[in-house]
Order: sequence, then C-alpha cells, then structure tokens
Amino acid sequence: MRVALAVNRSDRYQSGFGGPDDEYEEFDSPETAAAIANTIESFGHTVDVLEADSTFPETLARGKYDFVFNIAEGLRGRCRESQVPAVAEMLGVAYSGSDAITLGVTLDKELAKRVATGRVPMANGRLFKNPRKIDLTGLSFPLLVKPNAEGSSKGIRNTSRITEPEGAKERIAALIDAYNGPVLAEEFLPGLECTVGVVGNDMPRVIGAMEIAPRNVPLEEFVYSLETKRDYLNQVDYHIPPRVSPEVLKQIYKVAIDAYKALECRDFARVDVRLDAMGKPRFLECNPLPGLSPVKGDLVILAKATGMTYRELIGEILDVSFARQGLLMQQRAELKCAS
Repeated sequence: MRVALAVNRSDRYQSGFGGPDDEYEEFDSPETAAAIANTIESFGHTVDVLEADSTFPETLARGKYDFVFNIAEGLRGRCRESQVPAVAEMLGVAYSGSDAITLGVTLDKELAKRVATGRVPMANGRLFKNPRKIDLTGLSFPLLVKPNAEGSSKGIRNTSRITEPEGAKERIAALIDAYNGPVLAEEFLPGLECTVGVVGNDMPRVIGAMEIAPRNVPLEEFVYSLETKRDYLNQVDYHIPPRVSPEVLKQIYKVAIDAYKALECRDFARVDVRLDAMGKPRFLECNPLPGLSPVKGDLVILAKATGMTYRELIGEILDVSFARQGLLMQQRAELKCAS
C-alpha cells in the first residue's frame, strides 16, 4: 500500500513572540516520524511523510494514497486534532485511529468528561472562561488547574496543584490569558496515577498499564507535569503493572475500557487514571493520539514492558485499523503478489 504518515514535526515550527514555551510540545520529533515510517515500511508498504499543515489536503489528494497513518496534532484551535481525519474523510482515504469527532471531544477535557459522565467515575471539576468570573464555591481543595484543550501536559506545571482559593483564581486567570482559552479546575486526586494502553474496536483490550511513581515528592502532592515529563528519567519511576492489588488493577482496566468505549475511540488510545483518597480509580483523560516515540512514548514503554516490540505495537495498530476498514485482505493479497 501507499501510506501517508501525517505528522507535525517539532523542527518545523517556532513559538510565536510572547507565546508559552510549550506551544509545540505535542509535536513529534523528526526521529519519531522516521522510526514510525521505517517500521511501517518493514511490513512491505511504501511510506511518504506528509506535514499536516495547509499543504496537506492537496498533497494527500495528489499522492493517491491508500491509507493515512495519523499521528498529527494539527494546527490552531481546539479542533486541531480533527483536521487530518476530516481531510482524509473528505478525500475518501482510509486512515488510522479515531475520527474527527472523537479527537475533537477528547482534546476538550471538559467536553470529554460530559460525554463520559455516568459511564466512568471521575473527579469533580468546573470550567472557567472569564478571568474576572471565577467562582470556586462547592469545589474541595486542593485543585488541579490546567488548560482545557491542550495535550502533552501543556500548561500543567509542578505548581498546578493549588491548595487555596486566591492562588487558584490567580492561576486560572493566568492560564486563560496564556493559552487563550478555557481552563479546567478539578478536585485533586491524591492516589497512584497510571496510564493504560488500549487497542481494538468491537472488542478493545488492554495491552498494559503503567504506574507513574514520583521520586522526589510525596505521592499525595505529585503532579505529572511538563517539567516531570521533560526530565522523566530523574523525576519518576515506571512500574508495569502498577503496584496495586489484582482487584484494583481490574477496576483500573474497566475504567480505561469504559472510557474508550464511551468516547468512541478507534484502533488505539491511552487512558489516564488516578486513584482517589479511598483508593478507587477515577478517569482523568483519554488520548486517542498517544505519542509513539520509540524512546519515551508512554504507550511504547508500557507495551515493551509487557513483551511487545515496537514493530509489534505499530503492526497491531495497522492490523486493527485495516481490519476495521476491510483493508486487511487487500494487504495480504499485495504481500502475496510481491512474494
């Protein structure tokens, strides 16, 4: 097959004047794009790496591609992750991963919580849009304060856990201004945090779960922040599976699968879960475009720890996506002809 790898590469963009230093934190390195392209090619496909910018629609149409492997974060706005799937659907090109609606919903954290309410347990929270109208009545401290429509821990710092109202109001107002959008404040969950890898469609399955354990701060104060992710080798330890009882692990898996289904994810995703003060798993958020860096991608790390190689992970994503779209038999026929 002719495959287009849709990506936004970090070396192609520079933060604008006055913008936050994590403006393009979500974007993939050229090394990650190359690793994915080389892995897809190892299955017998031809791969072109396409930048998911304003040139993407014309390039995709002109290239007559059979399939888009989508890891693109998109440009501008809370619907940016929906851009590649929407273009691919418009042009009638099959693609990997969740559709434009799911990607748009899950990037908007408060909207994702509304969709998943009643299906998965979650922390109480509130959305703020106006820096001059911040009413925290009814919320219990401490709070975790974060931009509502950002990924890769953008805007989430070590100081995002706020213990008193005035500090929370200042933080919320500052984030509204810095990220030019709404801010979500949630009651902080003090228990163990983990991330769960899910693959599949009609019968999605957990491929593994990973506990993120802080080295330098107490668990009940730990924030999986941007600073921590940038220095993860020194700041955290990963435990696969999480250090919980079999019953709690089963509950974590259930929360992840239920969230995956509620948000109508496709092919693969990563679901973040944290335990509350009573040790009960709560849904944090879902990422249907999880990082696939062969070195530091959380999904890749947990997959490797469960015995799955990088090639096997990419291969399984391809397989479930091809099967969902009736392309698996076409792939096998092409491989048979090639041999």
